[in-house]
Amino acid sequence: MMAGRTVTGWFLLFLALSTVAAHRQKRQDDEGEGEDESQSVDELCKDRPPDEYFRLTTSGDCRDVVRCTKAGMKQISCPSGLAFDIDKQTCDWKGKVTNCDKLDKPRKVLPILKTDEPVCPEGKLSCGNGECIEKELFCNDKPDCADESDENACSVETDPNRAPDCDPTQCILPDCFCSADGTRIPGNIEPNQVPQMITITFNGAVNVDNIDLYDEIFNGQRQNPNGCQIRGTFFMSHKYSNYAAVQELHRKGHEIAVFSLTHKDDPKYWTGGSYDDWLAEMAGGRLIIERFANITDGSIIGMRAPYLR
Repeated sequence: MMAGRTVTGWFLLFLALSTVAAHRQKRQDDEGEGEDESQSVDELCKDRPPDEYFRLTTSGDCRDVVRCTKAGMKQISCPSGLAFDIDKQTCDWKGKVTNCDKLDKPRKVLPILKTDEPVCPEGKLSCGNGECIEKELFCNDKPDCADESDENACSVETDPNRAPDCDPTQCILPDCFCSADGTRIPGNIEPNQVPQMITITFNGAVNVDNIDLYDEIFNGQRQNPNGCQIRGTFFMSHKYSNYAAVQELHRKGHEIAVFSLTHKDDPKYWTGGSYDDWLAEMAGGRLIIERFANITDGSIIGMRAPYLR
């Protein structure tokens, strides 16, 4: 009887040790896989812009892409019926996307701007292929390097012809102010002590399609810190406008300005328009608003160009 118990005890001990060893081996395998996966993420994200989306595979329905973040790779999926356009970096109708076979955007060749020893004569910089060209030719919106690398490093930080850094000892208010990232406040005022200016503007015709929305926004309950009601600026176009509604907006204290007379939807018309074209569109628009909305106080002095041309 004792021998039977001894054999059973040894068997249970062996089984327990085997189970522990198996768990230990599995944990080591899992850790190894995690290291490989981490290395794979590092390789995929090396030298890749944080705002660039790319595919992990070309199989599937062309909807899934990822981008690199500090916390790892973040995945997004386009809605059903759409596909992700790698070149445009946006979702589009599936029939319009022709690069579902691409994993990522082609990497642009960068110029060689920083080296331990000069590689080009003074006044010249190196293209990505080692060719030397004049410094002034970089970032001029015209490729001059054979590999076009002179137009591939033109951000505020990398443009070799960028303006020199602002010198706060030379740049003094009120004539000049230094703020490299745009967040420095003149006089080192605390952010919660800086007045916030908000402008509310609208483009186009005023009519039954939007007047209810304007009434909801300017309902008298939204006020400035001084107790005055908020007001907006309406850049008017003539076509489809209800001038009785425009007159009412002006009566309530809103600013009325000109957006154009015709509001043509061809950007080239506005870019290539002559002086007479612009005069007819803007001055003509003002005269029509003054007459049909009965605005006679000469307050229509502002304008906004269609397509911001």
